[in-house]
Amino acid sequence: MGILNEFERRLEGVVEGVFTMVFRSGLHPVEIARRLLKEMEDGRTVGVRGVWVPNHFVVRLSAADLERFRGTENALRRELRQVVRDEVAERGWGLVGPPEVLLEADALLRQGTFEIEASLVEGPQAEEPAAASGDLPPEAMPAGERATHDDGGTGAPFVSAPALEPRAELVLIERGRPGRTFALAAERTVIGRLPESDVPVRDPGASRRHAEIRREDGEYVLADLGSTNGTLVNEASVGERALCDGDRITIGETVLEFRRR
Repeated sequence: MGILNEFERRLEGVVEGVFTMVFRSGLHPVEIARRLLKEMEDGRTVGVRGVWVPNHFVVRLSAADLERFRGTENALRRELRQVVRDEVAERGWGLVGPPEVLLEADALLRQGTFEIEASLVEGPQAEEPAAASGDLPPEAMPAGERATHDDGGTGAPFVSAPALEPRAELVLIERGRPGRTFALAAERTVIGRLPESDVPVRDPGASRRHAEIRREDGEYVLADLGSTNGTLVNEASVGERALCDGDRITIGETVLEFRRR
C-alpha cells in the first residue's frame, strides 16, 4: 500500500540511524499504521453528507515497546497523524477535527502486541469529505458550520461562514535582502537539502530532510527533523516551536524569514 510505504520512508528519513536500531526488530511502526487504517475503515460513519471517520486514536502498548519508542515518540506520532490525513485525502473521507495519536503503556499487554481505541473527537478545524451534500449531527458538525437560531425572529436558521484559512510564507534572505518566496500552503512543508524538498536549501550545513513546518489549529509549527547541525529560530536552537510573524529560521548559513499574510 502506497500510504504505508510512504509512511515508512518518511519515518526512516526523520530518525535516520535510530530507525535501524529501534524499528528493525520487534513491534514495527508500520504494524501500528496498518491497524490505524483498519480502525478508520471499521469506524466509518456514513451519512448523506459523506463519510466521516475516527480522528482520535489511543495506541496501547506493552511497557517494553513504549520504552523502545520513547526517543522517537514525537516523530512517530507526527507521522501516524499524517497517515490519517493521507488516507482521508485518498478515500474522500472527512474528519470532525484534527487527527491525534497518543501512545500509552498497558501492563496487561505483552511485548509485541498492542490495541487501538478509535473515536471521533470534534475540533476547531474539520476536514470535509470530498463529496459533501447533507448534514451531520450538531455535536459532530465542524465549527463554523453549525446552524444557530438567533435569527431576529424570522424563524430561519442562520449558518455562519467558515473562518478564513490562515496563510503564511517563507522568504529566503540573501545578503540581508528578501529573495525567493515559498508559500506554506500544504499541511506539511519540508525544508532540506534534497532537491525534491518543498523548500530546497543548497547549504552544506543542511541535512537531507532538515526541518518541517506544520499547520496545527491555526498556527505554523516548526520542527527539527533530527538534523545533524540543528535548527535556529532568532539565533536560538529549537526542537519544535510555533512561529510568529517575522521569525528568522537559520539552517547552516541559510536564513528564511517566516511571514504571515
